[in-house]
Amino acid sequence: MRIPGSPFEQAGTRLYVGLVRAGDIAERVESGDWAPDIYRLSNPEGYQRALSEARAKEFGRFVVRGGVCPLSILLNFRDGEVKQAQEGLLDLPEGRAYIVDGQHRAEGIRQAVTADSSVAEYVVPVIVMNTADQYGEAKQFVIINRTQKGVRADLAERFLLQAVKREGRETLIAAMDSGILRRVLRGAEWITKAVEIADILASDSKSPWYRAIRMPNEPRNGSVVAQKSFTDSLEPVLKDSYFQGKDARIIAAALRNYWAAIRDLCPQAFEEPREFVLQRTSGVKVLHKVFTRVSELCIDNHGNRVLTPDAIREVLAGLSQMDSTYWGNNGEAGRRGTGNKGVTLLAMEFLESLEERVQNRDQSLIV
Repeated sequence: MRIPGSPFEQAGTRLYVGLVRAGDIAERVESGDWAPDIYRLSNPEGYQRALSEARAKEFGRFVVRGGVCPLSILLNFRDGEVKQAQEGLLDLPEGRAYIVDGQHRAEGIRQAVTADSSVAEYVVPVIVMNTADQYGEAKQFVIINRTQKGVRADLAERFLLQAVKREGRETLIAAMDSGILRRVLRGAEWITKAVEIADILASDSKSPWYRAIRMPNEPRNGSVVAQKSFTDSLEPVLKDSYFQGKDARIIAAALRNYWAAIRDLCPQAFEEPREFVLQRTSGVKVLHKVFTRVSELCIDNHGNRVLTPDAIREVLAGLSQMDSTYWGNNGEAGRRGTGNKGVTLLAMEFLESLEERVQNRDQSLIV
């Protein structure tokens, strides 16, 4: 097969870079001529895991919908010789090529061409090795897959925020149906608003969170909690029916008042935040789980929610959880750790304390 391409060298090893039509890839994957070297009991020297049909199908749908993927597929021809036919053209051997990296993309392309024949003209970059050494081939696979590191979660959140601004939240949520984007865009319906809220609180000099949320790639300095921990903790708030649809600035203002009331009641925990867990991962998770119920209790005579520091402080004052020592590193909350089980129990106990207060105030309650 002749393709556009050129040779190049790395550390004395001759490699090739080229372009292959999706239709040609689909034909060779279909025939089994281009395939990964899968480990099986019958093939103990194989080095790749079996294909995930779901991953391949996701990529195929992504291609059919016009997705752009600049990543190359890495091939190795153990038999035959890759030749430069003339400048700018390569002749690839017929027969077996081992897909060293990109088996899900290759199978996804096959499925995409089957689903939509126009995809056959989709052009895919390939890097070509030409070595008979199966060990060297396997070594490249391990290096590629063991040294890759996923995108940091906090940076992915920042990308989502930019994507919402550029394309709109509804467009992104609709794009999640295209399969491969589901993992990229997961949580777009609330995470982007959480990032906006974190930014507002961290930059507001009147907020208890002023410069206390650590942004991506920033030094710790005086910050006490990472952006990702803070934004994750906001999920129950942003999925609450009352707060869904409300502007990030309004929710941020309510949370600023909430934390201001907590700071008034637990001043020491804010003066020495590293000695307490109140503003760290477990603290923000617990307090934000409780926030929605606290907001329901802050109502005036007309049934309106009044989320001022004074109104919130009145609801919280006197609870055992509103004492700095409770949140100390060696206090009740500190000893529970940051695991989901400990956080869930702390939040449940906090909510039980609130409900007990409500029942004591309303003696007419009959259940």
